[in-house]
Amino acid sequence: MEYLSLGLILKTRGLNGEVKVKSSTDFASSRYKRKNKVYLYKESSGDLKEVHVASYSFNQGFDYVSFEELKDINLVLPYIGYEIVVKKEEQPKLKKDTYYYGDLIGCEVYDQNNNFIGKVTKVEDFSANQTLRIKLENGKDLLLPFMKAFIKKVDIENKKIDCELIEGMI
Repeated sequence: MEYLSLGLILKTRGLNGEVKVKSSTDFASSRYKRKNKVYLYKESSGDLKEVHVASYSFNQGFDYVSFEELKDINLVLPYIGYEIVVKKEEQPKLKKDTYYYGDLIGCEVYDQNNNFIGKVTKVEDFSANQTLRIKLENGKDLLLPFMKAFIKKVDIENKKIDCELIEGMI
């Protein structure tokens, strides 16, 4: 079974079992809708606990989530350091030309002449737009805006992205 990480539980907030989460997901507000099923996962031990979202809010760059099964600080304390994950096959379908960040990571990027540029290592969410961080063959990073002006075709199944670069971009 393959899981997608939504974030890492950093600490508790308040006495009612709310946790502060360092997010690693896009679409957090739809992922943490009330009654959505998520899992608390500890990779080192393999521990996996199914829970349901009771509440969600976002403040100063962090997600704050509480769970129906863990409505007390003493119940949620053991889960600090756990990841919040969902089953990959349970993720909602997206609109055309919209992608999950995790699906873009690992894609090979080719220019307009079909020359290999590098692999996507991260998707960064800047205020202006999303940007692909691409590890070039020489070890350096290229930041490529994820915009139609540069991205011509995305093939998630084959992990390939075709783009059009402008002079001086690399």
